[in-house]
Amino acid sequence: MFFDNPLHQLQKFVISRRSRIQNQERQAKEARDIVESFVDVANSKMRGIQGYSRKLREPVLALYNHVLQIADAIPPPIDLNFEIFETNPLINALFVNSRDINKLFTINPCVDAYLRTHDKCQVPVLYALLTATKSEKRTLGVGLLGDEHIRDVPLQAVNFSRHKIHIPCDTRAKLNTTLKEYLFIHVVALVKQEMMSRMTNQLFKPGDDYYASRVKSLVNPEVYLNTLLEYIEIPDNLLSIDKVHLKLSKLGFKLEGDDRQRANEFDIHELTWSNHIRSVVLQIAYAR
Repeated sequence: MFFDNPLHQLQKFVISRRSRIQNQERQAKEARDIVESFVDVANSKMRGIQGYSRKLREPVLALYNHVLQIADAIPPPIDLNFEIFETNPLINALFVNSRDINKLFTINPCVDAYLRTHDKCQVPVLYALLTATKSEKRTLGVGLLGDEHIRDVPLQAVNFSRHKIHIPCDTRAKLNTTLKEYLFIHVVALVKQEMMSRMTNQLFKPGDDYYASRVKSLVNPEVYLNTLLEYIEIPDNLLSIDKVHLKLSKLGFKLEGDDRQRANEFDIHELTWSNHIRSVVLQIAYAR
């Protein structure tokens, strides 16, 4: 009994240490996988630079964790059906009528390709990411002053268009995982696009020392990597999310808070990408 307690403590210590080592090894492998996935999409030639993985590790992981936070900020899936169109202000504002919801799923190539390989019994509910473009336009229309209708009132019309379905899945958990992958890959693809644009703009002038110009340009992997590190230094510049509160009339005009006419009042979440394109995003669940 004299040795039992110390031996038990020692066993707990060994098991705990082994678990910590395994967790550290798992985390290190995950970090390597994330960096290599980034390099695969951004520019695989960076692998020719000594220590590229070490240099990329911190900023790439910071970008990846930033994307995870963005994904977590998008609300959980909303049921997309006829009843929801009638009762949910956000869905009612996004679509002109309930037929547009069904049409969205019947003409989408991404959804069609997915459903062709999945039986309805296997996927009774389709989970996906829905995006749309929000546009605003000043116009003249009919407004209310008290209970009186006034013509030629300056109004702000809000319109939602270019609805698209992305990453169809068969479970909510899978959508949660796939959404993060989708956002990260899209961010990195835009990073590559920006770097390629900069490279194209670096035109060599006649009479320049060709070799010296190439050494200083983005064609040089070292220069490319250093420029890339500066570009991804602030993740919020590459992807951000905003929560916007809207109150719209049934005709799609912005209303003030004290306006008493029938309205849809709701929050939207908008992503802003590095190319300044904005997208309304929501997770949806569509019963087949």
